[in-house]
Amino acid sequence: MGPRFLLTVILSDFIVKKLLRSPGFNRGVQRIHDQIQELKYGRNPHEPLRQGEATREQGVDVNGFLAHFYDELRNQLRGKPTNTTQAPPKDQRLKK
Repeated sequence: MGPRFLLTVILSDFIVKKLLRSPGFNRGVQRIHDQIQELKYGRNPHEPLRQGEATREQGVDVNGFLAHFYDELRNQLRGKPTNTTQAPPKDQRLKK
């Protein structure tokens, strides 16, 4: 083994140890773990509600904007943009 290989191994071990000890890395791993557990097993009933979750209307599509945005992009690519029947707002400063 050459000195470059030995130096690379020592340096990579040092970097990995520093990364595993950092609180930011551990918080990120914990968030990912929590999200996976929630997807697999559902919401933890002992966990507090998230912001806005208590007042959210039931049956409202959370991805409504994304679905509408996807439809608009699809229509644009087909060459059939959505026709808006509303007139654009008039600027009140121009009238005197």
